[in-house]
Amino acid sequence: MLSYIHKAYLNFTIMHYDSIYRDNPNSYGQKPNVLLTKIVKKITGKEFLDLGCGQGRDSFYMARKKFNVTEVDNSKVAVSQIKKALREKKINNIQAICQDISKFLIKPGRFSVINCQNALQFLSKKNNLKVIKNIQKNILSGGFIIITSFTSKNPPSKRRKSHFEPGELKKLFEIPDFKIIHYFEGIFVDNGHIGQPKPHKHGVVRIIAQKK
Repeated sequence: MLSYIHKAYLNFTIMHYDSIYRDNPNSYGQKPNVLLTKIVKKITGKEFLDLGCGQGRDSFYMARKKFNVTEVDNSKVAVSQIKKALREKKINNIQAICQDISKFLIKPGRFSVINCQNALQFLSKKNNLKVIKNIQKNILSGGFIIITSFTSKNPPSKRRKSHFEPGELKKLFEIPDFKIIHYFEGIFVDNGHIGQPKPHKHGVVRIIAQKK
C-alpha cells in the first residue's frame, strides 16, 4: 500500500503534467525520440510498448511504422488527448491505458521493443528498479529495451523521486541475457521547454539493450 507521502507526491507530479498537457497539445513536439529511430529498422517483431508515453509522440511514430502499440501513462489528460486523436484520425493500432507504469503487467514474450523515456525518475527507487526487472523478464527474445532517465548529476527537483548513480543503469544490463547496443551518460544542455523555458542542464543516462 502506498504511504500518504508517496500518494501526495504522485498526485503532485500528475497534476503538474496534467496542467502542461491540458494547455499544450504537443508539449514536447511530435518528433520521436532519436534512440527509437536508431533501431526501428532492426526490430523483427511488430509489438511496441511505450511506458510513460506522455502525449504519445513515440507511440504515434511507431503506429505509422505499422507496429501494434500499447501505451501507458498515469496522466488522465494525456491519455484522453491520445484517445481523442485516435478517434479523429481513425487509428486502430494503438491501445492507450491510463495506469501507473509500476503496476502495469507486461505480457511475457509479447513485445519486441519496450520504450521508457524520462519516466522512471518519477517513481520511488524501489518501483524504478521493479519496472526495469519487469521489462527485462518479459520482453521478447531478440527484443530491444530503450530507457532514458536522470542521474545523480541532475539538479534536484520536487517532482523527481529517484535517479541513477554513475554507471548504475549500465550495470543492470551487463548481465548474460542482454547486449548493450548504445549507452550514454553525461550532462545534457537543454535549451528550454514548457514548464522550464530557460536553458538548463540535466544529468542524463540513455541506453538501448537487446535481449539475447
